[in-house]
Amino acid sequence: MMRSMMSWCCGPDGRPDFNKMTEYMTHQDRASKYDAAGWALFFVWVGIAWLADVSLGVGLLGVAVITLGMQAGRKAAGVRVEGFWVLVGLGFAVAGLWQWLDVETPLAPFVLIVIGIALFIGRVWPRTRHRRG
Repeated sequence: MMRSMMSWCCGPDGRPDFNKMTEYMTHQDRASKYDAAGWALFFVWVGIAWLADVSLGVGLLGVAVITLGMQAGRKAAGVRVEGFWVLVGLGFAVAGLWQWLDVETPLAPFVLIVIGIALFIGRVWPRTRHRRG
């Protein structure tokens, strides 16, 4: 984070640019507020789901809505969307629907197959960049 801040906050001459520093700190503060809000909503939802004795599928769908909603909120506010949490939110959504619809086939084998295919494609067929010149 420090390197990122240094490259973001210095001018072309390498000296600190205080306007850039202020902008960077404001941006980081907004991102941390979104993170805190997301965790707070998560704990509130888990407490409500527990007290209401909702099914596991509904509980997972609620977590998916919170996770994906927080990333949508970050995007709308101009804060960097975290791809990892988008994937986690989609995973919760799939798992929640799987449970809610009471699908007989287990989900785990499909998750493992998708992860294996993604790893295989990512390593065997890496993207190549073509330069035009």
